Amino acid sequence: MAQKRPTIDTWPLLPRRLAEGATRAPDEPARAAVTAAVALAAVLLVLRALPDLALAREFATLVANIGFKGSFAVTVALMVMLFSGALISPMPLHPELRRTALAAFDHGVHLGLVLTVTGLLAVIVLHGGVSRLAVGFTFQAVMLMGCYRARGWFARRTEAS
Repeated sequence: MAQKRPTIDTWPLLPRRLAEGATRAPDEPARAAVTAAVALAAVLLVLRALPDLALAREFATLVANIGFKGSFAVTVALMVMLFSGALISPMPLHPELRRTALAAFDHGVHLGLVLTVTGLLAVIVLHGGVSRLAVGFTFQAVMLMGCYRARGWFARRTEAS
């Protein structure tokens, strides 16, 4: 009997398209964020081993800027999606359009959470501890994870109805 080879997810930071009838793990974005934080921590440790710490500091600054600005832009886009969804929700939607909008929301939350956590780690490395900016990143990560969980709860309620 041939054993099935285990599959390795080569890029776990991005959400995957689901097969028909499959469901997402409730902690998929959190897993991706932890994977990104571990990879970033490994890169920062390697850069800190270099004799000149300027490269490590510049890299951490770049990651913090991209993480902060990128996650803020994604969060604003998600809020726009939530408010526009609340406005059009009384109207009947084509099921394909509904699935596409929900998938875009899921992918946005996923990307926002990964950017937020990597930015948080870079800010902690830059400041050598927890700063006000790190606390802001933490609240944003909690809000994004809450959005993801609430979306799953609402989807289950509407499917049950």
